[in-house]
Parts: sequence; structure tokens; C-alpha cells
Amino acid sequence: MSPPAVEHVITSPLSLARVLWWYGEDDLWASALALPPAVVADLAPRFAQLRAEPEAMEVMWPGAPLADAHLVLGAIEHLEGRPRPAARRHRRGGPLPDVLDLSEDERWRDPALAEVLRLVQERTDSPTDGPKPWQLPRLRGRYAPG
Repeated sequence: MSPPAVEHVITSPLSLARVLWWYGEDDLWASALALPPAVVADLAPRFAQLRAEPEAMEVMWPGAPLADAHLVLGAIEHLEGRPRPAARRHRRGGPLPDVLDLSEDERWRDPALAEVLRLVQERTDSPTDGPKPWQLPRLRGRYAPG
């Protein structure tokens, strides 16, 4: 039996800003960082939809990095009104801007991430008294079910 489809991708304004910076979106990452948690929770189903459609992502962004493309395309779509390829196809190296350069533990304990998770749980009638983001299992810096 195949695992259930992901219906919501939970992320934070900070994570969206980081991924936009990595892919060269210098004019957008600060706007993503300023997004309220409620807006990021609104985007959670769109991120999941894009993630579930790699063929569609390939049309929108040929050669896109599958690990990040759903977040990049969804954020660009929200901030500019339409999806488009990012400025870069591969993550850039070098130091992140200080405001984005937080440790993994700090990112998992980000109050905005906890609020996005709470809002998605509330909107989907899921229990909101479950584990906090920093208590969830991780796989390569991302939430891993099970």
C-alpha cells in the first residue's frame, strides 16, 4: 500500500526566505521572511500540490531541484502572482545573510513555524495539542513522518 498523499507542506517564513536566497531570489527573500504565519499556512496546500506534481514543476522550471522546487515555485507564485523559474538552478554557496543564518535547532524552534503548524492543524481539524515542530522526527533537516 502506498503512503497517503501529502496534503500540506509545513514550513516557515524563515525557511522560505532561505530557499529563495539559495536560488538567487535577492529581490524576494526579504518579502518571504516578512510573511505572517497565517499566509504561510494558507500556502501549505499549494506547496503540497506542487510537490505531488513533479512533471508540472518540470514544465514551470526545467531541471528544477526536486527537493526545493515546490517551495521556490510556490513562494514566487505567491509573491509575484505567477510561478516562474528561480534565478538559479542550483543552490548558491557562501554565507547566508545574518538574518537567515540560524542553526537547525533554532529553525525548528522558530515560533513562526510552530504557529504555521498550529494553524494548519486547526484548519484541518487535526489535534493541536500534539508535538511541537522541534519534537517531530527529522530527515536531512526536514520533517519525516513516522
